[in-house]
Amino acid sequence: MSDVQAVSRRPLEGITVVDLTVNIAGPSATLILADLGARVIKVEPPGGDVSRSWFPQDPTGTSTVFSAFNRDKESIVIDAKTSRGRELIHGLVEMADVFVESMRPGKAAALGLAWEDLEKINDRLIYCSVNAFGTVGPMAGVAGFDAVIQAYSGLMDLTGHPSGDPARVGGAVIDVGSGVWAALGVVSALMQRLQDGRGRQIETTMLGTAVGYLMHHLTSVRLAGVEPQRLGTAQHNFAPYQAIRAADQMVMIGVNSDAMWQRTAMALGVPELAEDPRYQTNPDRSAHRDELISDIESATSTIAASEVVDRLVAVSVPASVVRPIGALASDPQLDAMKLWGTTPAGVCLPRTPVADPAGSIGDIAHLGEHTVSVLAEIGIGTDDVDILIEARTVQIDPSRAANREPA
Repeated sequence: MSDVQAVSRRPLEGITVVDLTVNIAGPSATLILADLGARVIKVEPPGGDVSRSWFPQDPTGTSTVFSAFNRDKESIVIDAKTSRGRELIHGLVEMADVFVESMRPGKAAALGLAWEDLEKINDRLIYCSVNAFGTVGPMAGVAGFDAVIQAYSGLMDLTGHPSGDPARVGGAVIDVGSGVWAALGVVSALMQRLQDGRGRQIETTMLGTAVGYLMHHLTSVRLAGVEPQRLGTAQHNFAPYQAIRAADQMVMIGVNSDAMWQRTAMALGVPELAEDPRYQTNPDRSAHRDELISDIESATSTIAASEVVDRLVAVSVPASVVRPIGALASDPQLDAMKLWGTTPAGVCLPRTPVADPAGSIGDIAHLGEHTVSVLAEIGIGTDDVDILIEARTVQIDPSRAANREPA
């Protein structure tokens, strides 16, 4: 093993994150930071992050949503609505590098946890807010969830089939996308801190995430006056670029050039379509999209989906059978890429794409599992913890004996 390999560390090792986020958007940001090596202390309200109770739940009664976005974090329960609770959080901030919150704008300030409050305690702190509509403008401070932002932004109106109702994108794309942007903002701010030694405030909005997904469409509206319409699985810029019918299943194909279209027609056994004047160029094919797909499906409807995919892939045309999520969950490609990890407790969970594929992943903390040990780091002994528990300022996990014995 080389010296470089021997001392290899994850990029954020040594960074401590105090995490006051709930639901998905904020926790997905701090999960990425954890996978990059940061220590994440999740400060939960009494009763815990509401997502702990979400359906579905695994056989142990743990929400699968909570597990997916909150592994590798320490759980400490503090009532931030109490003055003593705020003091404890301030103590954590003193030793932290990063503070992430996902409260509605104005709430952190009401709790004494705004940037202006915490920078006085730690002027090297990176303070990250994740919210729906930001802190300025007519929508400032309005609450919003993933699907609400999809509706507000037009993403929902753009999704679905032309003859059907608007549809929500099935994955939590706004939530998780916001987490990615927030984590990138934190990492960038940490890099800036290396240069000037100063902390700073950053903000990620869910609406901004939607704008990121819709940049080319928004540009089309502003610069060309063309507003995109629902096309089902089709793509606005190219054709054929959509799901087509094979004999047994749907197949998604992606053709983004005239040369690729020529290869597609030959591979599917319809060379005459490559010569058809209606289909010579991408603008031609897009203008005759319905006729084009009908002509293609006349050939593919008698061919098994797997064979359609094999033929197209063989000539470097991207294609896939349209599969259910269950197929991905058992796909050997994920195992080969080490996109699954197993916690010390034996729970198999997906890694984020930035995670070290050779590294281990941590457990899902019980609510308040680390309250005693973390508070000990800021000088709160077990006798004081008992007083705080009695006052309901903090909460511990009573099922863990180790919780009463901080290291």
